[in-house]
Amino acid sequence: MARTVVTLGELMMRLKPPGKLRLRQAQGFEICHGGAEANVAVSLAHLGVHSRFVTTLPEGELGTQALRFLRTHGVDTASIQRRPGRLGLYFMEEGADYRSGCVIYDRAGSVFAGMAAEDIDWDEAFENADWFHMSGITPALCNGTRILAETAINEARRRGIRISIDLNHRERLWSYGIGACDVMPAIIARADTLIAGRGDCLACLDMDGKGENGSPEWAASLSQKVLAAYPNLERFALTIRASASADEHDWQAFLDTRETQVFSKLYTMKHVVDRVGTGDAFCAGLIYALLERQPPQDAVNFGAAANCLKHSIAGDVNEVMVGEVTRLAGTTAFGRLRR
Repeated sequence: MARTVVTLGELMMRLKPPGKLRLRQAQGFEICHGGAEANVAVSLAHLGVHSRFVTTLPEGELGTQALRFLRTHGVDTASIQRRPGRLGLYFMEEGADYRSGCVIYDRAGSVFAGMAAEDIDWDEAFENADWFHMSGITPALCNGTRILAETAINEARRRGIRISIDLNHRERLWSYGIGACDVMPAIIARADTLIAGRGDCLACLDMDGKGENGSPEWAASLSQKVLAAYPNLERFALTIRASASADEHDWQAFLDTRETQVFSKLYTMKHVVDRVGTGDAFCAGLIYALLERQPPQDAVNFGAAANCLKHSIAGDVNEVMVGEVTRLAGTTAFGRLRR
């Protein structure tokens, strides 16, 4: 029987000037769709997982286009609602060399921001679900989505569904009078798997490791603190990025299962095509590997390889299949032409 993963979050339209143009130079935009939990849903669908996405989309052409995007990628859209209102947007300026990229959100008052927990048929949303995934972006948007996120976690927990949370801290989104440290600890206390980037635990849980940020000592000590504070967690994963420029990144992942601590391969990517959605690609890869009961070392390597491949793919979502990820995770020969 195919395993089912449910994600909940906002799907947005992304608008980006062509190439490396700045937003102030734009005369037109390249359009795609994305959003943390939607990216995970699409990635999992490409990995062969039955992936169900729960959200609200607007009535009208933009909502229909967004719905078609999800269905084209094989995502189960049965639990998506349609309401009058607007689709959330974000504008992206791609970085170049030593000029950083930037993101400008235009998502206030979107139909997803008005989605209420009581509007969802939770039995339908979680039917046959093995896993529920959500990021810290959803409770960051507004008080209503905070309640929605907390309700979703409780409903999944009540049904015995495994839960993963990607902290995915976005400082500018926490703007409704409540901070991440006021909300995320209670959400993490209901999860089985926690995923975080380099600064997420400090921003969301007021926890940091010892030693230089990003070092093995730092990762191990931070993990010990997090797992001690949250006995419900079965595992803790860290993603560790070091950027030499907008186009060159070192990236590695760490996984602590309480019984073992493992690091993935270190990937050096010198010609990044699109870094948006790479953390979501790792989440999807890790979830897939854990559902497949891969050993910790194999699981973190699979997630890291999925992340690495996403850096080479334009757009928010990781359009790769299991075989591609497995080959990269198991090789040291990169970039060869397959014939």
